[in-house]
Amino acid sequence: MKSQHVSFFVGLPLMLAMSLGAHAQSNITRTLLNSSEANATRSEANGLTDSDKVAGQIWGLSTEEMGRVKLLMKGPRGAFSVGNISPIEVLGIHAKSEAERTKYAEMFAKAFHADVERSLAWNKEFYMAMARLYPNEPVYDYKKAPKVDAPVGSADVAGVPRFLLKSETHTAAPARK
Repeated sequence: MKSQHVSFFVGLPLMLAMSLGAHAQSNITRTLLNSSEANATRSEANGLTDSDKVAGQIWGLSTEEMGRVKLLMKGPRGAFSVGNISPIEVLGIHAKSEAERTKYAEMFAKAFHADVERSLAWNKEFYMAMARLYPNEPVYDYKKAPKVDAPVGSADVAGVPRFLLKSETHTAAPARK
């Protein structure tokens, strides 16, 4: 589509130039070509969708920063990262200086902290609603859960109640062959 627009804008000045004198031809052609190249460069350099711009606002980033994120994600960063990596993480990983890395680390820490606070508030409200709506029922009935074959230490770290283990004496993972 872009090449069609460029060929139209290149063809139009040439047609106009053929109907004018040589001096006027070169000035008009040069002006129109420069204008169309500048517009193409501006749209390619920015290259941000409305969604990118909204994401930038949500994360507190400028359009220049979001443009850099988009460019970085077209390279190895896009191949090495999970699909939901935040733009702040991308910029922090590819920081140009220690000060820039610190800036993005602090931005991410603040966003993460705010999200944890929201999640904990939601979790508290959920458990209060469960207690209010179903006062005689546990949120989850572990007695109906299947037994698992796991070392006690791993179960403890994962928060699995010991009564869900097939054997509480199982203390080590089986040796690999």
